[in-house]
Amino acid sequence: MELMLRNGTQLQLSEYAGIYDLVIPPDHFLRKIKENVEFSFVNPMLKEQYCEHFGRPAKEPEMMFKILFLKRLYDLSDEVLVRDLSYNMAYKYFVGLQPEEGTIDPSLLTKFRKTRINEDILEEMLGETIQQAIEKDLIKSQSVIVDSTHTHSKANRETPTQVLRRLAKALRKEVYKTQPELAKYFPEKPLETAEVEEEIRYTKALAEVLEGRLESKTTWKLRDSIAKMLEGDQIKNIQSGYDPEAKTGHKSKDSSFFGYKNHLAMTDERLITAIEVTPGQEPDTTRLQSLIEKTVKNGVKVEEVIGDKAYSSKSNIEYCEERDIKLISRLSAAVTNGHPRDKGFIYNKDAGTMQCPQGHLAIRCEIRKHKNGSQYYIYWFSVKTCKKCPCYGTCCQTGAKRKSYCLKISGETHQRQYAFEQTEYFKKRLKERYKIEAKNAELKQVHGLTRCKYVGLFGMQIQMYFTAFVANVKRIIRLKELAAAH
Repeated sequence: MELMLRNGTQLQLSEYAGIYDLVIPPDHFLRKIKENVEFSFVNPMLKEQYCEHFGRPAKEPEMMFKILFLKRLYDLSDEVLVRDLSYNMAYKYFVGLQPEEGTIDPSLLTKFRKTRINEDILEEMLGETIQQAIEKDLIKSQSVIVDSTHTHSKANRETPTQVLRRLAKALRKEVYKTQPELAKYFPEKPLETAEVEEEIRYTKALAEVLEGRLESKTTWKLRDSIAKMLEGDQIKNIQSGYDPEAKTGHKSKDSSFFGYKNHLAMTDERLITAIEVTPGQEPDTTRLQSLIEKTVKNGVKVEEVIGDKAYSSKSNIEYCEERDIKLISRLSAAVTNGHPRDKGFIYNKDAGTMQCPQGHLAIRCEIRKHKNGSQYYIYWFSVKTCKKCPCYGTCCQTGAKRKSYCLKISGETHQRQYAFEQTEYFKKRLKERYKIEAKNAELKQVHGLTRCKYVGLFGMQIQMYFTAFVANVKRIIRLKELAAAH
């Protein structure tokens, strides 16, 4: 059903409106936000997401947006938030409800996220906080600090074999419940020790024999989703049937996580200016240029970028030099190579070793010298791991006893950056990087960014952008208080 967006603000009078002045003190945080941060941009921003001339009236986007703001501010579930909204006067005052007015059904929040929000709106939403900070003269620096933080998936990691066995079992169970007579068509199940190729053949055969024979809508939808998953070789790259876009990343050589990476850019005033959300195996170095471009688009001039060793790649150094941007990032011999032999291999700064395109880490490294004196690294990968990888036979040749990756260390390319690294200015500015570490801790510990609340990359984007919006609003209030105090 289409929803119509009302034109103009609906005037609502209540004899109980004075309660807010009695129960919500002037220094209440939500009152400060309501009085200092403008949310009126939401309705025009979401106008195209609604029907203009017909349909039943929709809940105002601004109100729904503020409810989602509360959700991330206090890290609440939809059900708990809606329950609290029914009696919490501060919540009602903030979202624009009258004291006696009823609240919404929790399902509306899910529908709002899925049907009214898209990536462009999320970008515009973040940019709005930066514009308001600029208008209030709260951003004076022309430098940004960059880093990434990881978020665990809502689902657990599975192997392709586990995914196929679980889905095949669920499909058989549905058939037994609805059409048990079709069980005679089932192919013979593979053994528990079967490899992924055998599981793929079995699951394909199961889906094929049931095609056109299913009567239950639920069962044929499950069968179709399995058949779609088996198209091509995508099943071999899936690490979870519940959250197929999540991937395994590494925080050190011995510790990993399954989920997503949130790449951030932040001003010296600790306002988040740009975000990139990627699967967990994505390296930090590839996102610097996008973060800078998004920051500039949001109205912040960038003359300096501060980051860890992950950002000192050759392409990033050249990108910053072309734009007269100082790159405060220490050189790493492994990161700053200019002549990769195989595409997709990249240095993982958290694990301190090379990472292949599928996210697997090298198990050891050797430093060797050419006859001319130049050095190069050789990284060795586990062939045992490679044999289970979908790239086996292309990246690592079939029958090979070992997989290596050779990395030439370039010296001349980075002489200017190395000289800059030795200056007192570089060393002093690098100390400012702690600010983004503190911001990442705030996002995780206070606003629930440790674990993804939704499934899929876009679900992670919604959570990350709303969390960043909340953090920016909090920071705007704090900066205004500091400015008033001086």
